Amino acid sequence: MVVTGEANRRYLSGFTGTAATLLISAQDRRLVTDSRYTEQATRQARGYDVIENVDTLGVVAAWIGERGIGRLGVESEHTSLKQHRDLVERLTKESQAAEVKPLDGLVEEQRVVKDEAELALLREAVRLADDVMAAAGQTVAPGITERELSLELERLIREAGDGPSFPTIVAGGPNAAMAHHTPGQRPIGAGEPVIVDLGVRLDGYCSDITRTFTAGESDGRFAEIYAIVLEAQLATEAGTCAGMTGREADALAREVIADAGYGGNFGHGTGHGVGLEIHEAPTLSPRGGNVLTAGAVVSVEPGIYLPSWGGVRIEDLVVVEADGIDVLTQACK
Repeated sequence: MVVTGEANRRYLSGFTGTAATLLISAQDRRLVTDSRYTEQATRQARGYDVIENVDTLGVVAAWIGERGIGRLGVESEHTSLKQHRDLVERLTKESQAAEVKPLDGLVEEQRVVKDEAELALLREAVRLADDVMAAAGQTVAPGITERELSLELERLIREAGDGPSFPTIVAGGPNAAMAHHTPGQRPIGAGEPVIVDLGVRLDGYCSDITRTFTAGESDGRFAEIYAIVLEAQLATEAGTCAGMTGREADALAREVIADAGYGGNFGHGTGHGVGLEIHEAPTLSPRGGNVLTAGAVVSVEPGIYLPSWGGVRIEDLVVVEADGIDVLTQACK
């Protein structure tokens, strides 16, 4: 198998650089990189033979010939059409008759269940995100712009961990009707909803948290929408456990929102896996046929979005367990 996906490469080898290819067979494990990363790979990728070579395709072809490999797996999610074509052409040129076989989500499936070391990192990343979100609650005020608030929060994130899990979202007023709004120069108005979505990355592992604030006294509509979203979120956390499908977990939130008359205003899934990537398997959505397994870490983040008014989203990270979940996020709701 040839592994090129950055998160998969790190998961299997421990190498954190941005340029490398793993070659894995029953007999050996090799890491091919260039001179920028040779020393780093030697230190990090224990159990791998580190090969410094910029002609990765040539190394792959030679490896296949050396080992007599008949089938070579490639990651279909991380291999472009051009890369696939170049690989097949190089093997043909080198008279290597190995069948190139696409593999879908093989390593990603292994990454779903977190071990104790991974869970410890995720718990600490969540704790740091809780602290930053508490600071957000103290900083939201009429007149501050979305961008000013997001920059301040990202400063705190970088002081706390290794950097943000993703670009921090701050969406005020009508902009909160967009689930992934990019913070701009719009000042936050008094009493309007403000969605803040942020995460802290720690030693490669991500956290993800969303809270919705108001700057000053809110109106009755905000209280109504917030109560519905909170009920949906708590219902999902109370009803989710291992053995359910992602679709069944998603329905716990979706039914509460639909029964309140806002089903058409909740367009995204209820949650997603979080680990080395901010969005990974499994998914909690109407299309989530995956079965939730104990040890998976997922977000629970229902929302309601109303054009021209704004929106509300509340998000925790949780660990799926055999008989329920363990809520990692502790920031005030």
